[in-house]
Amino acid sequence: MHSMLDTLLAPFARLMVAQGVLFPDLMERLKAHYVTAATAQSDGKVTDSRLSVMTGLQRRDIVRLRETPAQQERPNHLATLVALWQTNPDYAGKALPKNGPAPSFETLARAVRRDVHPRTMLDALLAAGTVTHTDDIVTLVQSSYQPLAGSEDQLAYLPHNLGAHMSAATDNVLGQQPPHFERAVHYTDLTVDQISELRAEHKAGQMELFERLSRKAGAMKALPNAKGQHRFRAGAYFYPHKDES
Repeated sequence: MHSMLDTLLAPFARLMVAQGVLFPDLMERLKAHYVTAATAQSDGKVTDSRLSVMTGLQRRDIVRLRETPAQQERPNHLATLVALWQTNPDYAGKALPKNGPAPSFETLARAVRRDVHPRTMLDALLAAGTVTHTDDIVTLVQSSYQPLAGSEDQLAYLPHNLGAHMSAATDNVLGQQPPHFERAVHYTDLTVDQISELRAEHKAGQMELFERLSRKAGAMKALPNAKGQHRFRAGAYFYPHKDES
């Protein structure tokens, strides 16, 4: 168990220190999630005393944390804009005039957020390399919004992407059915050039799959009476590193 914790917590601690998150603040959030997990896994009546036994936390902490409201998830409006641009038949991934009546970038941006100026959204997409802007024509050049390294948007994606992967793996370990698809392929004794070739092939294959899933999900949402209560998140990673042994 200690080895598993070290593997999981080492990169997490590196990120927390880099972001200036102090250890007491981290522990406070971890306490809250311990209470949530213990509540979900309790059989029968959930009491403060029972939760205290399951988590090792003091009852006064249990009472305080159970009364703290959960934070609401905030969607990323730039990712929503790019997805709408690709899936809405009025836009269909086409190059758009910057301003003017629909279809234009201005009307697209207004459809996503009326409280943020379209120019602000355009500047953010230009900085991230998601679009180009020439002669008052805005062209979508990336199939998804990829935030700049270290930006607030990138940090906002981090917990959702890693959290979804961790949740899928945890459900599988706990034996929940049906199991989630969660696989990895790994090899040792490869050269830098071989790693680069494999990384490029992985990126191309995953992007083709993600674009296909995005188009299909967008078409499903556009169907009449298709409003549902479920969501999904599908991801992939490629992590090369040098053996230290």
